[in-house]
Amino acid sequence: MSVAPLGWAPPPDLERCRRFLAHRPPPGRPLLCALTGSHLYGFSSPDSDLDLKGIHQADNEALLGLDAQAENHDALEVFEGVECDLTTHELRLALSLLLRGNGNLLERLESPFQLLEGPVVAQLRELGRGARSQASFGHYRGYLQAMMREHGREQPAQAKSLLYCFRVALTGRHLMETGEVVAHLPTLAVQFGYDDVLELVSIKESGAEQCPCPADLGGHLRAQLPDLVVALEQAKAHSPLPRVAPNRAEVEAFLLERRRAAWR
Repeated sequence: MSVAPLGWAPPPDLERCRRFLAHRPPPGRPLLCALTGSHLYGFSSPDSDLDLKGIHQADNEALLGLDAQAENHDALEVFEGVECDLTTHELRLALSLLLRGNGNLLERLESPFQLLEGPVVAQLRELGRGARSQASFGHYRGYLQAMMREHGREQPAQAKSLLYCFRVALTGRHLMETGEVVAHLPTLAVQFGYDDVLELVSIKESGAEQCPCPADLGGHLRAQLPDLVVALEQAKAHSPLPRVAPNRAEVEAFLLERRRAAWR
């Protein structure tokens, strides 16, 4: 199943994203970087930030030197009038997270909004597809619980956090049932019969990033959150996916070859 067109929202400015990546590059070599966040999920607002997630490879000298190297690169600033939020993981950490079922890694690999091209991107995406397993259940179940708590604490409750609850739950459910990574909420909402979510998507897209959730619609959608939890758990219980990532050897071989190639 491919990600559906983004429908209501204008297409994201990927050239601005590329300029920001060049402005605040990670150490070493960037291997993959994708636009994620609300643009990928299908409910961005006019004032939504540009959420960039990627993978970089540190120089071998930096890895072997005396000083410990940070495995995360973070850059957050207003760039050309838009807030840009960039996070990349060093290759070893990224691949370790991938094998543990981290949904953020799976989603950045499958985002249609890729800033870089080339054979390494294709190799990383192929490794990601081979690593899909039931291990991702813990990521999506924990993320859903966190977003439900956040939405419950908000005064007033925001549309964004409620949309995140549905997005996380349905992405996880679809992955457990089919082995496919789909992060686009309008597509998932229709697929699983939550058409009322589209009304909240429309409100969020035409409003502000922190727009409040309408009382009646919000109450109606919040009443369905327990069902999302149960459906996600049932999807995991009957999932055709392997229990753990079956391609650990291939992932490690890729990492070692990247290190050797850097010396050559």
